[in-house]
Amino acid sequence: MRFSRPRSRAPRIDISPLIDVVFQLLLFYAVTTQFVTPERLKLQLPEARTAEAAKTTKPQEAEILVTSTGEILVANRVVSEERLEAEIRALLKGQAERSVTIRGDKGAPYGTVMKVLDAARLAGAQHINLVAAKPAEARR
Repeated sequence: MRFSRPRSRAPRIDISPLIDVVFQLLLFYAVTTQFVTPERLKLQLPEARTAEAAKTTKPQEAEILVTSTGEILVANRVVSEERLEAEIRALLKGQAERSVTIRGDKGAPYGTVMKVLDAARLAGAQHINLVAAKPAEARR
């Protein structure tokens, strides 16, 4: 007597637990991720009628901020006047254009802005940009 053999199915991999785990990981990272924007100082730029339209700062361009209290920030770090030239030189080291942008607050001490300008020149900056805002009536 011949018995029929039950047909065996090819084994299948059940991926529903994998989908559950991936979804849980996605949910975990979506809930715990913090979208933090880098903190920028709010500067009140001085006004100049001859100010040109702002060109975006290139990523490799060195940007120096001078606050109304006279603090100098290079790469978002407070720098002393004594270390300023060395910090600018370090920023310009990998730059082909050797360009520096100085953003001075309207209330920043003039002497501090001049020290930054002088340090940039001594550090070897070939292009120095001073940032100003157009007066309100000229913006229209």
